[in-house]
Amino acid sequence: MRVSVDRLRIWLLAGAGLLVLVVAGFLGLAHWRVHRFITELPRKLGADVRQETNAFTWSQTVKGRVVFTLHAAKAIQHKDGMYTLHDVGVAVYGHGQAQNEETPSAKKNERVDRIYGKEFDLDQNTGVVKAIGEVHMDLEAPAAKDAKGKMDYAAGTDIKEPPIAASAPAGPGTEQHEAGQGDLKLIHVKTTNLVYLQKLGTAATDEDIEFEYNGLTGHAKGAEYNSDTGILILHAAVKANGLQNGKPVLLTASRAELDRDSHTVTLNDAEYLTVSGGGEGPRGRQTVRAQHAVILLRDGGGIEHIQGETGVTLTAGDGVRVTGDHGEVWFNEHGKAQNAHIWGNVTYAADDETRHATGNSSEARIAFDKQGNAEHVVLNGAVKLSEHVLTAAATQGAAKQAWSDRQLSATAVEMGLASDAAGRSHPRDAKATGNAKLRVVDSVATGKGTRSNAMSGDVLTAQFVTGSDGTSRLDQVHGSGRTVLEQTTEAGVVNTSNGDTLEVRFREAAKGAASGSKEMQGAEIANAVQQGHVVVTRHTPAKAEGMEPEMDKATAERATFDGNTQMLALSGNVQVNNAEGTMWSDRLLVNQVTGDGAAEGGVKASYQQGPQAAMVHVMASRADLKKAGGTAIFHGEAGRPARLWQNGSQVEAPVLEFNQKRRDLIAHGEGAGVPMVVHTVLVSTGETSQPVEKTAAAKPDSMARKGSVVRIASREMHYSDTAHEAEFTGGVRIESADGVMRGERAVALLDAGGQKAAAPKAQASAAGFLGGGLQRVTVTGSILIDQPGRRATGDRLVYTAGDGWCVLTGTAAVPPRVVDQAHGTVTGGELRFRSTDESVVISNGEKGSSGPRVHTETRVKRDR
Repeated sequence: MRVSVDRLRIWLLAGAGLLVLVVAGFLGLAHWRVHRFITELPRKLGADVRQETNAFTWSQTVKGRVVFTLHAAKAIQHKDGMYTLHDVGVAVYGHGQAQNEETPSAKKNERVDRIYGKEFDLDQNTGVVKAIGEVHMDLEAPAAKDAKGKMDYAAGTDIKEPPIAASAPAGPGTEQHEAGQGDLKLIHVKTTNLVYLQKLGTAATDEDIEFEYNGLTGHAKGAEYNSDTGILILHAAVKANGLQNGKPVLLTASRAELDRDSHTVTLNDAEYLTVSGGGEGPRGRQTVRAQHAVILLRDGGGIEHIQGETGVTLTAGDGVRVTGDHGEVWFNEHGKAQNAHIWGNVTYAADDETRHATGNSSEARIAFDKQGNAEHVVLNGAVKLSEHVLTAAATQGAAKQAWSDRQLSATAVEMGLASDAAGRSHPRDAKATGNAKLRVVDSVATGKGTRSNAMSGDVLTAQFVTGSDGTSRLDQVHGSGRTVLEQTTEAGVVNTSNGDTLEVRFREAAKGAASGSKEMQGAEIANAVQQGHVVVTRHTPAKAEGMEPEMDKATAERATFDGNTQMLALSGNVQVNNAEGTMWSDRLLVNQVTGDGAAEGGVKASYQQGPQAAMVHVMASRADLKKAGGTAIFHGEAGRPARLWQNGSQVEAPVLEFNQKRRDLIAHGEGAGVPMVVHTVLVSTGETSQPVEKTAAAKPDSMARKGSVVRIASREMHYSDTAHEAEFTGGVRIESADGVMRGERAVALLDAGGQKAAAPKAQASAAGFLGGGLQRVTVTGSILIDQPGRRATGDRLVYTAGDGWCVLTGTAAVPPRVVDQAHGTVTGGELRFRSTDESVVISNGEKGSSGPRVHTETRVKRDR
């Protein structure tokens, strides 16, 4: 945010107050001197008097130095003690310069005050002096070059047409007159009907007062000066305008009061307006207002301090406006502002074609450089700053302009400023402390939705850079102490990270701006780094009404965000949690837009499919996470495959594809044509929930046994938790306590955790992923079975893990066969056997087959 504090021109009131002070002081001094000279005139007539044709000139010399000279064309004394003086001119010379009379430089710098008018009345009895008609004063006029010139100063004055100009011609015999040029430091004052009351020590007039000084002209209505207290009051309609330092200025006030003893000027309802560079219209104007202002002057001249009370308002031509209950400014010896302080309900506002800004705080302190430009600003007390900026002009046919909103809040904000050649201030750096938060909201190129970046911490420091167009933009932000970085996409996904420290760098220009448009301040993050106890959360809006929003959470020691790729990298003891489970890794890379991720180094994961289901655990070298599909792909490494297990069941393979949404698992190698690299371990429950059909030869007590472990090797494995089936392809090898079985394909059926009567969905929920015991395995294609002392071949095998029964079938061309070492070879349409039994049950065909139904059973016993 650009805070144009250089435009806070409180010091302008000082210049106006100084002008009023100088005019008022010399006006009061002139009144006093007129009274003094005229009242003492009768007593001193004849002391160094030179009369010329109905005129006289009188002067007083102290220690060889001329103090004043009075000239009147005519003096008339009346019987009642009244005196009338016509065409009067008085030259009064400053005190204390006689001691440096021998110094040429002192002679050159000597100044004089001149008072003149056509007619004065003096009542010596009452001590009342009154100027009839106009009275003129030239204050701080140039000195004459010698004593004779001083005496001729008043006499040579052209009083018939007295000028109202700073360059009013001086009398003959002066350096100014001889040069024929005016003096810019001369102050000329004009008023009428001035009355001085000797007993009260007061000079007053109810008439208009006009003055000119250094290109400024002004006036007021009514004045009063007390020579005893040294206080001068301008009663009403105080106004001055013209040029100051080459720039148009205007001062207005309802009342002005000068205290010469305390060197202060007090203004009521004061307003000071200046135009930068003589610009036209409101853009180049600066205005300062205050209901009450007090100016403190230096002993050697100039402003030392100014204070405004009640309704202090500072307005710059570019729309910047600052208000407060109180304000004060300190100035250096060169008249430049050094420090400023505004307090009490401080507000800030700025408006132009591309920017609208507001702010408020309890107080503001400003420090200025030697040129009077603001270079340091401190805001205290519930600081809030916000601005709305148009970042790019709308292209032809576009419905909206690109824009950016920025909000900054903190207990205190400290800013460093730099001024450009035009005198405009731009932020150079900033420091916000006390629950500091900076939020930037940008429109998107499509015009749909917004994206935002928010940074917060105990302390935030910012660096700014100035672009080629003269505007400053936010370059980087550093945060410390409970830092937070929150990024919200146009889709409503909120990515938040917390940490001990934060570093953010911004792009030079907003992404997606219209071609040829003027960029203002970039707001998109180029990269960000957060360190120390990092916690990252991702909130995804609900996809449908009634659905819960998704939330993922991760912890790490370091988080790095790349704005170009929208990737977030986590490192150092990474842990990710969501509704389904937890994953650990050394490093994690997450796409902030899609939510997809990639984990590396010591990957571990634990998932739970239901509240009563056992946990599923995974170990791998790396993992690819697909958020949209709900898939986690775990990869092993050479000599260390990825491993997934639940209770006693497990799967090992180079690649494990685990899908939470479909509730399935695919295990395979890294490429095509790989051998049997998938190794699966399934545990039976020790009983059969769906036993094979009992036969007369089967023993009832042999239908149940303790649980057993079945190991299956294959090229690929696909498990569906919904069907509770695992399909093995690419050649299979099955090992169990009942022997080794081989085939081309196998399907294993798992039960639902012993809930025999449960519905399929309820069974899946209770059993959990890869849960429940192994019920049976169906193997097809080139069956080969090896059992102790027995080998069997066929085309299809149904193996029941709970009781160890094998049902082997074949084809008409190649029927199933069992070769027993002790009893020879047995064939038939269907062979039923198990390793713990001594018999093989033989059937010549399946039920329902075509042809004559033949059912033969033969039991072959082994020798013991």
